[in-house]
Amino acid sequence: MDNLKEIKHDVVIKSRKRLEMSGINDVISYDDSEIAVQTDNTSLSIEGEGLKIERFDSEKGELLVNGLINGIFYFGKEVKKKKALFK
Repeated sequence: MDNLKEIKHDVVIKSRKRLEMSGINDVISYDDSEIAVQTDNTSLSIEGEGLKIERFDSEKGELLVNGLINGIFYFGKEVKKKKALFK
């Protein structure tokens, strides 16, 4: 991990119902069960139920999400794509 650039973002989860993040460059995709975002040196997926982006400020890099938060998963540089059920 010594060769990895420092990840400059913070994550705050309040009662699994509200998520606040800083250091977010872009929202790649979203629906009510998953939100994929990009930081300077990693991508991550927020998974849950009834997820709703309340605010995304790309200039400040701030993201606010409401809904039931089940997990946050880091994927490195690229967001892992979910396999399609139907082709």
